[in-house]
Amino acid sequence: MTITLVRIEVQSKLVWQCLQAASGQWVAVCDTLKLTIQSDTFSELMEDIHQTLDAMFKDLLATGELDKFFQDHGWKALNAIPQDPAEVRFDMPFFTAMMGTRDAQEHVRQ
Repeated sequence: MTITLVRIEVQSKLVWQCLQAASGQWVAVCDTLKLTIQSDTFSELMEDIHQTLDAMFKDLLATGELDKFFQDHGWKALNAIPQDPAEVRFDMPFFTAMMGTRDAQEHVRQ
C-alpha cells in the first residue's frame, strides 16, 4: 500500500492552548476545532494532536465532508487528495501556546 502525504495549507493559525494539569497530565485545547486532548507527557500530547487531526480529516474525507470543512475554515490542500482515506496521512501544521491556570478552568476537569 502506498501512503500519500497530503499537506494542508492553513490560511489562519491553528493554535492549541496547552497546560500541565495538577494531576500531571498534559492538556491541549483547540478552540477553532472545538477539540480537547489529554496525554501523560508533552511529547505524547504532540503526537496525540497529530493523530487526532489525521483521524478527523480521514473521517471527513470518508463522509464526503472534507471539501466543505476546508472551505468553511478557509483552508485548502496543496495537492490532490485521494478518495480512499486509507491511502492518506494528513499532516496539519499547528502552533502550541502555554495556557494559564485561569484560562484552563473552563476546559479541564480534574
